[in-house]
Amino acid sequence: MGKIVKKKSVYNPGGDLPSTISEAAVQYDTLKVILGGNKSVPKAISSDMDLINLSRHGVRKSSLKSLAGYLGISMEKMSSLVHSSHRNIQRKDEDELLDTLKTGKVLELAAFIKRGIDVIGTEDAFREWVHSPIIALGNRRPIDFLDTTFGIQMALKVLGRLEQGVFS
Repeated sequence: MGKIVKKKSVYNPGGDLPSTISEAAVQYDTLKVILGGNKSVPKAISSDMDLINLSRHGVRKSSLKSLAGYLGISMEKMSSLVHSSHRNIQRKDEDELLDTLKTGKVLELAAFIKRGIDVIGTEDAFREWVHSPIIALGNRRPIDFLDTTFGIQMALKVLGRLEQGVFS
């Protein structure tokens, strides 16, 4: 699991990149770290178009291990989040590409993790939060909702409320 370093870019009139471009580059770099770095995603990710191409091409199985580490879950639980049997995932080589549907789910989870770490503050605090009962989720844990797109959206809404200072 890579260490995510939060970088705030400030407008620098004499700098190389405008603030918004710098921030976007950091966001894509962070996603790549969450997905397992260069071993799992050998090509650069610098735009949404790169994410679309990656989702069509596939991410490596090793990305699942990286995500499981960030979420603090077993590979068996990770397999259920991407709607696959644990045995099916075990049979794959580390460098084997996941199919388009699983890759889409992996990218969605990676974006959720990135957002969660940004809002909560640290990887450890995010891991604790994702395993804690949340009132806004009916006293259920966010991890229990990450197997569906709508569940991820609900958890993202809770993160948005937290970011705005609304008790959830």
